[in-house]
Amino acid sequence: MPITFFVIGIFAIGKWGNIRYIICTEKLYDDEQPKRDDKVNKKRCYIYTRVSTAAQTEGYSLEAQQERLREYAEYKGLQIAEEYCDAGKSGKSIVGRPAFLQMLDDISSEKDHISFVLVFKLSRFGRNAADILKSLQLLEDYNVDLVCVEDAIDSSTQGGKLTLTILSAVAEIERENIQVQFHAGRMQKILEGGWPGGPIPYGYQKSEKTLVINHEEAKVVKLIFEKYLEEDMTINSVVRFLNDHEYTKDIKGYKRPFTFDSVSHMLSNPFYCGRLMFNRRVNQKKNDGTQKEILIVKSACEAIITESMWAQVEEKRKSRAGNNEKVDNPDRISILSGLVKCPVCGAGLVASKNKHVNKNKGGHYKTIHYYSCRNYRKSSGRICENKHTYNQKKLDEAVFEIMCHMDTMAEFQIEVEKLRSEKLSVDALKMQMKELRKKIHILEHRKYQLGQELDNLDILSEDYDISYEKVQGEIDHIYDELELSEDTLHSIKMKLSKAENGENSLSKIEELFHQFDKLYANMTCEERRQMYRLFINRIEVFPENQADGRVLKSISFKIPIDYAGAETQKSERVNPDLTDELEFVLDCSKLQPTVAEAKATYAQIRAYVLEADGLKVSSLYIAQIKRKYGIDVGEAYNKPSDSAKRVPKCTREKEQAIVKALIHFRMLDADTKIME
Repeated sequence: MPITFFVIGIFAIGKWGNIRYIICTEKLYDDEQPKRDDKVNKKRCYIYTRVSTAAQTEGYSLEAQQERLREYAEYKGLQIAEEYCDAGKSGKSIVGRPAFLQMLDDISSEKDHISFVLVFKLSRFGRNAADILKSLQLLEDYNVDLVCVEDAIDSSTQGGKLTLTILSAVAEIERENIQVQFHAGRMQKILEGGWPGGPIPYGYQKSEKTLVINHEEAKVVKLIFEKYLEEDMTINSVVRFLNDHEYTKDIKGYKRPFTFDSVSHMLSNPFYCGRLMFNRRVNQKKNDGTQKEILIVKSACEAIITESMWAQVEEKRKSRAGNNEKVDNPDRISILSGLVKCPVCGAGLVASKNKHVNKNKGGHYKTIHYYSCRNYRKSSGRICENKHTYNQKKLDEAVFEIMCHMDTMAEFQIEVEKLRSEKLSVDALKMQMKELRKKIHILEHRKYQLGQELDNLDILSEDYDISYEKVQGEIDHIYDELELSEDTLHSIKMKLSKAENGENSLSKIEELFHQFDKLYANMTCEERRQMYRLFINRIEVFPENQADGRVLKSISFKIPIDYAGAETQKSERVNPDLTDELEFVLDCSKLQPTVAEAKATYAQIRAYVLEADGLKVSSLYIAQIKRKYGIDVGEAYNKPSDSAKRVPKCTREKEQAIVKALIHFRMLDADTKIME
């Protein structure tokens, strides 16, 4: 028997006398429940009537409404399962309408398996556009149609859907009006030179509703601008000066050193010279994607620096703007920057490089790129003592090798099977949904009881405030639990739908890792960087290189699993409700060192040859053998200028010893034969 399921959700919030109710549950039909094939066979309905004091004078009495709705039900051949009535209740919101809330609760529990809700007019259903739309969404999710007899609105028809669309537009306009009013008030404050809110700039402090100068901090601000204007001073050198002289700034009660970012932000903030700039951020864009107009007004707050000093700083910053452009290999990207974490402070390692001048031949030696802790830099206040650097080529190749063999890793296979057998199991998903529905029902009824308890509190009682806060706190907690349960339920429902059709990407993920080397070879540096960030959460490294050359300590994976079908992937962006994450930590210390990690230095190779074969070999001989067997050794920067000059050749005996060492360090395959 096919399984049918529906989700509903109505959301509201508030305090005493204005509590919003959330009804979100789900019913799963099985073989024991009646079969409902189409609308024709679903001829059960609810009748809802309501009057307020004003409505009774308009000729819409309860009796008149009920009679009209009963006649309509009889005319359409509908069986009335239940009648709900709120007498003398306002339609301003669903709060305070117990019969209406009970009807929604009965719909959510599928008590009578109804297909329609009949009301006299839409205004009887509610006058608040937001509440109407949310209630209608609940009905729609449960395949229940709303019929407003006098207004001729039937949500099962195109005309009825159009009406709902208009209502949606009205609700959207209301929300936009609120935003416009908020921004208008903020803009007026800006035009008057007042502080519009947000983080208080260093050098100022809040006094009532305005900002005043903090004179101790203002001295540091002036010093920063003055030092930057000195010849040959850069932002980094200003930061080093501040930290060398033990200047600090207070952040939430803690003394923190100055950093490049904090000083750069100060030097670019016109507020210090008495100007307030609005929309100066590059991401301040309108809905159509165009840049918002930058607004500059004179601030009502006292300036710390002069206009002329600000202009000089701006001029210097503009003149130095192009000095940070990459000169060597501008397309190169450090693909693991940020993912690799410092083993001391935990911050992401950033790119650095070592470029030495060749004093013998002129120019530079080959640039070597590293990963290093940014918190060790003086420009970051040197708040970390880890000065160790990690060779980028070695670390990148080590991670690449692990990714290429991921599909054979036991940890990966275990997690895949666990996800396939547990999370993707249709039976397991159904059980999760069942338990969540029970939990939601319990929360809903408890919330309703607390609402009644809140409404019945004695406002004249001495402990009213204490009782009110206690009950309101319980209600707020239930709202949080309901919201989390609703999101989880919706996600499981979508996964179940796709799992039943066999639409998941676990097999695609396995194939991706199986073909990882080919995929990687056809990617740009930026694409590789993005892919690593999609699959890897963090990379832990050892504080120092281990005796066996090992660098990697562990890799934390967080691989997204998409449950959307092929058609969805082609036409839409991935829905977060149709994704899961395959999370596990790969302990690299338990694996054999990667080839990149096992690569030995010339000193290590010489030491191995001496110990194993009792032979002394030079770096020149090692380089010759490496080239002979296809190992890249780079450019020989110190080769003789005279090409005719004799270069010593490695002997056969020493060649065999060096090849043996290269095999030991996994730089050559174990079955490598000595070349003639």
